[in-house]
Amino acid sequence: MAGGRDVGADRPDPTAGTAPHVDPAARGGPAEGGAPSAFRAALAADPTQLSPTREALRAWLTGAGVDEADVEVVLIAVGEACANAIEHGYRFAPGARVTVSARLRAGRLEVEIRDTGGWREGPSQGRDRGRGRLIMARLMDEAELDGTPDGTTVRLVKHLSGRR
Repeated sequence: MAGGRDVGADRPDPTAGTAPHVDPAARGGPAEGGAPSAFRAALAADPTQLSPTREALRAWLTGAGVDEADVEVVLIAVGEACANAIEHGYRFAPGARVTVSARLRAGRLEVEIRDTGGWREGPSQGRDRGRGRLIMARLMDEAELDGTPDGTTVRLVKHLSGRR
């Protein structure tokens, strides 16, 4: 790192600005309502990928009949986990990927967010930073972070309040 930044971080990411790859083959069998029981997306480690990833996840959750209130809290928690992977795991490294996998099982939503980067604390920017893990823990029924030298996995579980 030079001057607090990763060397080479100024190079443009060729995948920036493109939609995340949502894997149709990782859908599993149909859930209630005919929607796929599993979701998988790979996104570039670029903050511009957060919104399209949330929208793809929203479409999947809505298609599976998940209640709108549950959809909203899941999207916030998953967004925090993805943002942390991009910022702390990769420091916006070009070419790096974050994967989001989700599965519905008997009224329980399980989500995993994975990166293969090394956790690094971001620069402190005041008191309004550093609450992502707390937000995930408060919104979800379970929130675990497993960091290893090979990457970080965040596991989130939400017991769904109802299905439409």
